[in-house]
Amino acid sequence: MILFPITNTKLHLFGNIFGNDDKPAADQEGLQENELARFSNLLANSGSGSDGVSDNNKIDVKFDSLSIMITSWSKMFSDHKSMGLTTPVDVVKLPTTEDSAGVQLLFKKGVGGRSAYNDKDDKDDGDNKKKEKEESIKEGGVQVQIEKLSDGNDLEVIASRCEIEEGTMIKEMSEQTIIDSLRQAMQAWKKEQQ
Repeated sequence: MILFPITNTKLHLFGNIFGNDDKPAADQEGLQENELARFSNLLANSGSGSDGVSDNNKIDVKFDSLSIMITSWSKMFSDHKSMGLTTPVDVVKLPTTEDSAGVQLLFKKGVGGRSAYNDKDDKDDGDNKKKEKEESIKEGGVQVQIEKLSDGNDLEVIASRCEIEEGTMIKEMSEQTIIDSLRQAMQAWKKEQQ
């Protein structure tokens, strides 16, 4: 019997054919359950309050800037195919508080209420209870949340799975496409802040 290790990193099922070295990206370190990426130390290179703006005010400005960027970025997924997703998504803005803001990209069922991953050859066996249960299962999604850290000195962005329950099919390729796009958006935001 041959055992294969289970990994929690990007697309190892393809044997690293995409040329990524085995070092995980910085946003992949120290992830908690259901987290897909964590972008921390976002204010590390933004300088001190020597420009006449208090540190608290600077954090608020950066928080607002990051919230606007994440909201704008998420709207691009309304056209899921142009963003490389096979599964359509609904973009839902999370309630904004003083310390957090964000969005959810919720996967939609496919045409006719079917999941995009159901086999088209499935036959209706007349079992309506099974069909009702399948239709009530959530499709899952990715939540991207911006948070001010409790010490008030930094911000972080956490991308995690959301709207999942027993029976939800995890859409790893779509999740990875979203995380890759978020990683690019975060790099652009950080560069703009310098």
